[in-house]
Amino acid sequence: MDKNILRIILGKRGQFVPLIFTEKQFDVMNRYFSGLKLSNADRKALYTSISKKMKALEALYMEQKKGEYYVYGSPDIIPSRLEEAKKLIGKYSEKYGRVFVSGSFLFSREFGDIDVFIIREKGYKEVTEKNIHIIFLTEKRLSAPVFQSASLISVSNFIIPRKIRKKRPSLSELMSIYHESVIEIMRNDKKSEALRNLIFYHSLFCENRLMNPKELKENSEKINISEIDLIVKELCRTLFSKDYLYIEIHEYIKTLKESINNIKPNEHLIRFKNTYEELIYGRQRSKAETA
Repeated sequence: MDKNILRIILGKRGQFVPLIFTEKQFDVMNRYFSGLKLSNADRKALYTSISKKMKALEALYMEQKKGEYYVYGSPDIIPSRLEEAKKLIGKYSEKYGRVFVSGSFLFSREFGDIDVFIIREKGYKEVTEKNIHIIFLTEKRLSAPVFQSASLISVSNFIIPRKIRKKRPSLSELMSIYHESVIEIMRNDKKSEALRNLIFYHSLFCENRLMNPKELKENSEKINISEIDLIVKELCRTLFSKDYLYIEIHEYIKTLKESINNIKPNEHLIRFKNTYEELIYGRQRSKAETA
């Protein structure tokens, strides 16, 4: 259900009640929009009679808005790509309705797939058609930081709601991303997904700032491995308590020491150990201290 259209309807009660919606249906819609708990009867009404009427109104609204585009982050968008994005939106909106185009296609001379996002009521799905990467997602999922970031440089046929739903990563997830980031830099990987995730998390949780795709690309290309060590330490201190970090990492450092003795090459393992010692002890420990 399109929240933007629902907002318009709720603001014009007299025009829709009782001609289109009953008083009870309107109250259910209002509670749904406000995020209040719905009874089983309310949910049944919402997803049957109310939903059918809303779809008809949404179709009329989209027909009226056909040919209207919203451009976000326009200074970063290559003009010729803007026109191509509009054509793609026209192509997919005929069948799916709300569509936006994002990704490096809009701002970079070199790009891989073209990311096309399609908003639908239920489910998440990714499909590739030649060089078009189609992401189907709900409006609720659109509030995830990764999709909100993508929309900061985008072209759409609807107003993209600015609502961010943060989910803190677990310590094990964060450590895994850090490990992969270090390995990506050591290998000089061109597509450094873990590295981008780490930089993105740092901006989101440490700086309380949503980084757009162009910033993320530029930062991941120029960052060095020592800066990655600093980033993960700051992230851990921001997201977790000192006591929790000590308990969880203290034993892991012992495992790393064993791996360092048994695995070659082990430069990455030594780096992990040093970073975690600095994180929980404030400095790297000497051999005498760890004996």
